Amino acid sequence: MRTVNVYLPGMIRGGRKERVRADRKVGLAAPGKKKKVNIKPYLFLAVPVLLLIWWIYRPMLETLRYSFYDWNMIPGTQARFVGLQNFVKLFTNKDFGTAVVNTLVYIVGMLPFSVVIPIFLSVATQGLKERTKRIYRAIFFIPMIMAPVAVSTIFQWLLHPSNGLVNHVLQILGITENNISFFADERYARGMIILISGWKMVGFATLMFSSALSGIDKQYYEAAALDGAGKLQSFFHITLTMISPTIMMMLMMSVLFSSQWTMAYIDVLTQGGPYGSSTNIYYLIYKFAFKDMNVGTCAAAAGLFMIVFGILALILQRISTKVAFYDN
Repeated sequence: MRTVNVYLPGMIRGGRKERVRADRKVGLAAPGKKKKVNIKPYLFLAVPVLLLIWWIYRPMLETLRYSFYDWNMIPGTQARFVGLQNFVKLFTNKDFGTAVVNTLVYIVGMLPFSVVIPIFLSVATQGLKERTKRIYRAIFFIPMIMAPVAVSTIFQWLLHPSNGLVNHVLQILGITENNISFFADERYARGMIILISGWKMVGFATLMFSSALSGIDKQYYEAAALDGAGKLQSFFHITLTMISPTIMMMLMMSVLFSSQWTMAYIDVLTQGGPYGSSTNIYYLIYKFAFKDMNVGTCAAAAGLFMIVFGILALILQRISTKVAFYDN
C-alpha cells in the first residue's frame, strides 16, 4: 500500500515519526509493514464447506467410482472392477426405456400443477382482504406439509377398487358400471401418480407466485389502466412479465425434481407397476440398489442422470437469464 503524506493541525514540518503517526491515524499502513489478513470469515466458512464436501461431494464421487464396480453390498464381500459393463446392463435393461419415457411424462404432467394452476390461484386470491388471503394460502399449503405416506394412504382409500369413495360416486352418477382399479390398471396408474403429486405441489407453487405478485409495484397497473388496458392485457403484459423469474424457477424445479416428487407415491401405491407402466428413473435406481442388490448398475444410472439433469439445469439457467425480467 502506498504511503500518503498527511499533516495534522499543530504538527511540525519534517520528521519521519510524525508522518508515520499521522498515517496510522488515517488508517494507512506504515512503510515496510504488510497488511494483516483477517482469517475470521474463512473460519466461519470452513465448517459448512467441510460438511458440504463430506456429505455431498464425497458420496457423489463414491457413486461415480462404484459405477465401474460390481458389488452386492453384503458385508465381507469385495467390489470387483468391471469397467463399462454396468452401463451396458443399464441400457439393455427391459425397464430402462419405460422408466425414461415415464420420467418425461411425469415432468410434462407436473407442469400444470407447478406453474399454470398456481399462477391462476395466486392471481384469483391476490385481490382479497389480507386476512382472507392468508386463510386461502394456508388451505392451499396444507397438502405440502403432509407426509407422502399419509397422502398415499388417503388416496389409496379414496380410489379403492371395491369400497372407495370415488368408485362409489362414479357408479351413482352412471359414469361407470364396473369398479376401476386405479393403481392396478396401466391405463390409470401413471395419471393417478401425476394427479396425487400435483395436488401436493400446488400449494407450495401458489405460495411462491403469491409472494412474487406481492412484490409488483401497483403503479404499473395504474399506468396501464390510464392507457386503456384491460385486466387480461395487464395480466399478460405486466403480471406474467414481472413474475417471470418465479415462473422460470418453478419451471426449473418441476423439470429437475418431478421424478423425485413422484417416487414416494410410486413406491407406496404401485411399486412401479402394473407391468412397469408407472416406474420412473428414480424408482428404477432404488430398485437396482435395494431390491436387486446391484450397486454397480444403481451407481451407473445415478451417475448418468446426474450428468443429464446437470446439463438440463445449465440450459434452463441460460434460458432464465435471457427470458426472466428483473424489476430493479
